Amino acid sequence: MYGTLPEPSSGEYRADRNASRTLRDKTERIRLLATPAAVHALRVPTPFAVGDVNCYLIDGHPLTLIDTGTKTEESAAILRAGLDGLGYRLGDIEQLILTHGHIDHIGLAAEIARSREAFGKPRPNVLVHAEDMVRVAQYETFTKQRMKSYADIMHSSGVSPKDAPGVTERMMTHYFLSMGESVSDVRPLVEGDVLESGIGQLRVLWVPGHSQGSICLVNEENRLIFSGDHILGDISSNPSLDFDVTTEIPMLTYLRSLDKLLPFDGSTILPGHRKPIFNLKHRVDELKEEYARKLSLAEDTLGPKPKTVYEISRVIYGNYDMDSMILALAECTDLLRILEQKGHARLETVEGVVYAYSVDD
Repeated sequence: MYGTLPEPSSGEYRADRNASRTLRDKTERIRLLATPAAVHALRVPTPFAVGDVNCYLIDGHPLTLIDTGTKTEESAAILRAGLDGLGYRLGDIEQLILTHGHIDHIGLAAEIARSREAFGKPRPNVLVHAEDMVRVAQYETFTKQRMKSYADIMHSSGVSPKDAPGVTERMMTHYFLSMGESVSDVRPLVEGDVLESGIGQLRVLWVPGHSQGSICLVNEENRLIFSGDHILGDISSNPSLDFDVTTEIPMLTYLRSLDKLLPFDGSTILPGHRKPIFNLKHRVDELKEEYARKLSLAEDTLGPKPKTVYEISRVIYGNYDMDSMILALAECTDLLRILEQKGHARLETVEGVVYAYSVDD
């Protein structure tokens, strides 16, 4: 359910999740000029098509980890081994910052907190934006609610059982509950908060869209930005997943949040997946153009005959797999809502299913 969407009509995307890659391939050192401290990128595998998640360890005091990976044996083993190769243990982490509340970024937070307790040390400071706190503090409750929302959007989009064989609310709930657990003492972050780290101050930049509580961490001393999933180098950030927690159109919220990064053009962006980004403004422009193309394609797909969101999503995204279905339906729904807002589409709901039409001339 946490896949990636292909470019419009380009077929499905499948990430390489080859478990035989060596630990050396999973750990990179990011050399900084302004300080002897270092940032280490630990690439932790996930079970999702997006592939590895980048977890960043910042040497110094407080020893800081940004994001965690999912709660799976493979993810935990790789994270532990990566830390061990740098001379650390899970229990050494003093500060854990979560860029947002999605499971591939928060799943091991509880285990990290317990590991520090096991050594007789105070629990680490676990931090996430206030808008995503419930995802971490009440993971089980939130997950059950979210899976109901996933089942609801499948129904409203016109997905039949034969379109998604075996994909039920119960199955999705069981799957996601296994990948994380609650951290009751997580602390809230808000826009402008400043956190200390071994490379200097990290300033919180709130960038809602990919999730309501997505943040970037700005380190001005070294011109670094830890961007989480707000901006990625070669895939889109799926801006529509929070369709059930806001009355706004998440895609529009996301596009506005992209503009908040523009004053930092020239910084190195360390994203939650894939490689660093070195030309920020160019990537922001690419993403805006990509969503404009998708909007145009969605409008071209409409006609006088009613189509479901699911049918339109297959035209826009092609043969995406089950891992990407919720992403495709949520993003397609946003595109249609934007077209309706502009007066370029008409949406009607019949027996709980949304149908889209072109607007009569």
